[in-house]
Amino acid sequence: MARAGAWDPESGWTREHWLVFASTSAGFMLWGLITSLGYLIYPEYHSPAYIAIVAAMPLAGDLVMGRLSDALIGRKRAFLVTMSLYAAGSLLVALDALYASMNEALFLAGYAAATFAVEGEVPVSLAYLAEVSPTPLRDRALILATNFDNVGAAVAAAISAFAYGAGSYAAEALSIAIAAAASLAAIAVVRSMVPESLRWLRARGLAPRREEAEPRAAASVKPTVGFLGRYSFLAALGVSQYITYGLMAFVVADYFFSGESLNVVVLVANAAASATGIIAPQIVERLGSVRFALLSYVGGLLTMGPIIARALYAPAIAAFYPLLALNMAFSELAWATRIVFEPALFPTERRAFMVALVRAAPIAAYSASSYLTSAMSEAAYLAYNAALWALGASAAAAWRLIGYDVSKVPLEVASAPRGGPSSL
Repeated sequence: MARAGAWDPESGWTREHWLVFASTSAGFMLWGLITSLGYLIYPEYHSPAYIAIVAAMPLAGDLVMGRLSDALIGRKRAFLVTMSLYAAGSLLVALDALYASMNEALFLAGYAAATFAVEGEVPVSLAYLAEVSPTPLRDRALILATNFDNVGAAVAAAISAFAYGAGSYAAEALSIAIAAAASLAAIAVVRSMVPESLRWLRARGLAPRREEAEPRAAASVKPTVGFLGRYSFLAALGVSQYITYGLMAFVVADYFFSGESLNVVVLVANAAASATGIIAPQIVERLGSVRFALLSYVGGLLTMGPIIARALYAPAIAAFYPLLALNMAFSELAWATRIVFEPALFPTERRAFMVALVRAAPIAAYSASSYLTSAMSEAAYLAYNAALWALGASAAAAWRLIGYDVSKVPLEVASAPRGGPSSL
């Protein structure tokens, strides 16, 4: 505890920052690996109810781990809990593939434990990384670390495409479970060395608070929106980006493609998102978070036009891939918008749980969307995605009018009640 309390995250980028960055990045890569597994194995069972269960399971992990992290166990110990759960889940999936001939109940049990863990880790990771990163580097650290989710999903799709030649979904599931287990071994070593969040320790009264103010930041940025307005803004962004990403990167493949093209769709989508995640920090640092949000969501909406036109007039699969890649590039920018704003707009004592509540809206809506869109034609399905992009673009436009920038603004200023910052 003394070591954690002595480490000041605003002291410049240090060894401890690298450890936290490596830990969270590896966790997001596991998130991509494990969540992709449910969609890549879907044809083995081919049931809309299966997709709804897979989509809904993360909600419990999101809320439970967010609350536990804020109120009781902190950021570091939350990671130890989630590591244990996704290790157990990966083991069950591997045993199912090896010995139970892909029994649906056993697969879903293992997958449920793993997704509870990796999804529950997301609000904790966002809170943790935001709290320990130096203010000028916070956006960059958040975007680059979370981009490993796309890397993990792309790796899962590549593994699945390679294993597809074996002609067995069991081989795909086993390969991805082994990759997850190998990643877990490295994560365990790194996480044993990371410090606790000093901001969380201060919020819990376990470390002395800083009383000095941030006069320049406080003078330049005044929160202009209350907490309910912030939640509504973030929930709209989340519903728009989360559902459109999931439906276009994963569910569209299950509903409208088959065979090897299913794996290629997932691979193209996540490779495009991964590449965009590398340049996203430079864009948000140049534009600021407010204009960046508008660019991301309006751009995503505009890309749906040619995608719908292809479905109506030129339904060749080869034409779909580049359009999907462009759409996923804007989806990654929209995701970057979310993770820049979400941990910045809520105070430390309830940061992880509020991020979890924000994520609960799109997770719940995604489960319903996955089920309801199963009966749609491809054109109607794509039009539904366009409508969701319009929701996000409207929220970004509203924030442009009444909201405020959070990029390079201290957390204590950005997360303060409407009207001004609290003390540090």
